[in-house]
Amino acid sequence: MPNVGDIGPNFALSNQDDQIIILDRVTGRHAAVVVCFLPQAGAPGCTKEALGFRDLMAEFTARNIAVVAITPSAQTDVAQFAREHKLNFSVVSDPTRRSCDEWGALRGDTTARTTYVVSSKGVITHHFPRVDVFKHAGEVLALFGAAPVASPSSVAAPAASPAPAAASSAADPAPAVAVSIPSSTADLIVQAARATLSLLLAHQQSGGSIPPDVQALCSRLGNPTARS
Repeated sequence: MPNVGDIGPNFALSNQDDQIIILDRVTGRHAAVVVCFLPQAGAPGCTKEALGFRDLMAEFTARNIAVVAITPSAQTDVAQFAREHKLNFSVVSDPTRRSCDEWGALRGDTTARTTYVVSSKGVITHHFPRVDVFKHAGEVLALFGAAPVASPSSVAAPAASPAPAAASSAADPAPAVAVSIPSSTADLIVQAARATLSLLLAHQQSGGSIPPDVQALCSRLGNPTARS
């Protein structure tokens, strides 16, 4: 069984679209790769875990993280499983169980539910030897923090205001100034909120409780005029 700090064993396996997925090519194109092992395509626990990754896949993509699930199920079963549940990440078939064995996921005649995270250099950075299918995808996503936001390459200097025709008297009220949030800041707020709400949803679906003050803040999103 490989350990954290080891190079993850390479594999070249067919996914649901009959494409060959080669690990070291995937790592070369992403900041990290999540390699999770599913005992059987279509089994209830495997379905629940796969749906968790499917529903958070946009968040993984925003962080340049790929997800590859490996199962010993036949490629035809993998294709049906992915099609039925509209899975938006690669599920690959390992019918000989060679990769399952190399990654230490075999337990006798069965494949254990286990997950590794591999860096862009192919090094294993995290290992989940046990998986709670109800909240696993959220736990893995939490490893990567908020999605990065690209800073604007340049910021235009504000135009100089024309000189006033006459100086205002001290008694004159100050003119109202409209303040707008820069689009880059607004995008950062929205992306951070999306990631936070996704994790809250995963936490709630796994049986966790949401504090009353957080519930109140969420309620105010639907009624922005409500006073705190």
